[in-house]
Amino acid sequence: MPKVLTEQQVEQYHRDGFVSPIRIMSEDDANALRREIEAFEASQGKPIHGTQKTKAFLRFPWAYDLVTMSTVLDAVEDVLGPDILCYQHGLWFKEPESGSYVSWHQDSTYYGMDPWELLSAWVALTPVNEVTGCIQVLPGTHKEGCFPVEYTERKDENLLASGQRTTFDFDPTDAVSMHLEPGEMSMHHVCLVHSSKPNLSDDRRMGLSAGYLPPYVKQTTELKATAMLVRGKDEFGYYLPNELPPVAHDDPETIARQEKSVELYRAKSIECGNQTAWRLG
Repeated sequence: MPKVLTEQQVEQYHRDGFVSPIRIMSEDDANALRREIEAFEASQGKPIHGTQKTKAFLRFPWAYDLVTMSTVLDAVEDVLGPDILCYQHGLWFKEPESGSYVSWHQDSTYYGMDPWELLSAWVALTPVNEVTGCIQVLPGTHKEGCFPVEYTERKDENLLASGQRTTFDFDPTDAVSMHLEPGEMSMHHVCLVHSSKPNLSDDRRMGLSAGYLPPYVKQTTELKATAMLVRGKDEFGYYLPNELPPVAHDDPETIARQEKSVELYRAKSIECGNQTAWRLG
C-alpha cells in the first residue's frame, strides 16, 4: 500500500507523468521556512543566487531538512521504491511583477541517465497559480523519452540557463496547470514536458525542486556527478560519494563540498549539451 499517495494518484503518475497537489507540511511551516530563507537573503544583502541555488541541500541545513522530510520521501517512495538518491535541489524564485518564466522543457535533457526512472518534486512556499506563474504540464509526454532541444529562448527572463525549448508540437489547450498552496508539493517525471509563466502578482513566487532517483539508474556520461542517499540503501555505487549533510551555510567545509558537487554537476550538464551553464553564476 502507498504511504502518502492514493493508489489512484500512483496510477495517475505513471499514466500522465505527474501528480498534484500533495500536502507535505502545514502552511504555517511553509511560511516559517520562507521567513528563514528571506532572513538569510537579508543577511547577505541579496537574494540567493549563483552557486547557492544549485544542489542547495548541500549548503543550507533548511534545504537538507526539506529534501529528507519524511512526508516528501514517503511520497517519492510511493513512486520510485524504498531506495532513494537526491541528485539535485534547485530554488525557483520569481520576483513580483517580473518577466521571469520557464520555457517548455524536460528536466531530463542535461541529466545523462538510464533508465529514465527519475522524478522532480516541487514544493511551494507561496501560493502558486495562474497569476503567480504555476507549472504547466503536458500529460503523457514522459512516455516518449527525450525530445530534441532548440535554443531560441535565450532571454534574460528565462530561468533556464540554456534558454532551451523542447521541440515538441502540441496543442496549448492540452496543458494542465498545477496549482499549489504553501506547504503543498507536486511531482512530475523528468521526461514530462512542462513550463511556467511569469509572476504577475505583487508578491514573490517561491518554490523549491528536488530531483530523486533509485540507485540503479546509471549515469551515461563520461563525466560523473554526485548524489546523496536519502533513504534505503545503494548497492550500485554509480554516483560519486562526495555529498554530506551541511553543517551550516557559512561552514567552510560545507561550502567547499557543495561547490565541488556543483562543479561536477555543471561539467556533466555541459557534456550533455548545456553550453551555457556558466549563466548560473
